[in-house]
Amino acid sequence: MSACGTEEDYPVPTEGQIVGYWSNPGGDWVNFEKDGTGKISTGAQLQLSELIEEADTREQCEFSWGVDTVPAGGDKWVSLNFAGGQCGSSGLGELGLYYYYFGDSEELALAPVVELPKPEEIYSPSKATP
Repeated sequence: MSACGTEEDYPVPTEGQIVGYWSNPGGDWVNFEKDGTGKISTGAQLQLSELIEEADTREQCEFSWGVDTVPAGGDKWVSLNFAGGQCGSSGLGELGLYYYYFGDSEELALAPVVELPKPEEIYSPSKATP
């Protein structure tokens, strides 16, 4: 698996590559719509931040999204923006998924951590729907 590298080696994914349903081996999922909105499952919400507690999640939580710059640095990620109070009492704010390319085919994957994601943290495109 190759982590985010230079844009020449690992190009920033286009929004068209992101649109669709993504899931991990544990059944958690994120669904990205063409109109820049999406929904995320409870398990995926918990993976986005260590600060999120299960009591602050919803079965499905809505967000807006785009390919953007990570707030703390120059790398790109898939930014998920949650409106205040949208998920739990305090809201989640802006969180994101980092992009990776892996395997000989350099298949695109997303993960909530910047380095060495565990298998259960890797989201791949899926033909299923939420």
